[in-house]
Amino acid sequence: MLMDKTKYKYSLHEILCLKTYAEAFEAYRVDDYDKEITEWAEREIIEGNGSETILILASLNLDKKPDPYEVKHYLSAYMRQEGIFLPNLNESSVVWLRIKTWFLLHIESIDEIELRLHQIPSFPLGPDSLLSSKITWRYYHLYEELFEDWGPDYPSKASKMSEPEIINYVRDRLKPFYRILTNKDWIDLLSGNYRNSPKIRKQEIN
Repeated sequence: MLMDKTKYKYSLHEILCLKTYAEAFEAYRVDDYDKEITEWAEREIIEGNGSETILILASLNLDKKPDPYEVKHYLSAYMRQEGIFLPNLNESSVVWLRIKTWFLLHIESIDEIELRLHQIPSFPLGPDSLLSSKITWRYYHLYEELFEDWGPDYPSKASKMSEPEIINYVRDRLKPFYRILTNKDWIDLLSGNYRNSPKIRKQEIN
């Protein structure tokens, strides 16, 4: 697992998206989702959520590594109680990319920036995610542009830059994409949810 000094506070929806994405692309399962769930439950209790199921999930956070079977059992119970369903792969892919972009914008380690850029897939993230995959292609080419080394005569661009220059270079290029990935209308478009809107369905019928 990649380690970050900056801690991202996941919502339950984001955790479910990450789990959905990880089940589809096992190679990208890099986070401890059980621990993220119990930490989320703990924050919910602190913020006043009185659910007994959430309280049990929060208590599991006392363990360094929560029991995955207990986490799954009580999370499933809570989702049934609240009528929460797993997100689809297309939406999960967009959320996954948004969170990965957040880390790239906040980490200070060049080695970790290189590794995280390298981990972004260059193939479509989901069956209807060709638009969001155009963003991942940009990330892939950014990795190539900065870190690909073709020998003594063609060293990587990053090798000629200082650490602050690399960090600022990456952030300047990813910030526009992060703004897209945090915009509700863009999220619907990238994940294909716009197809299910009444307006779109009416246009398709006509």
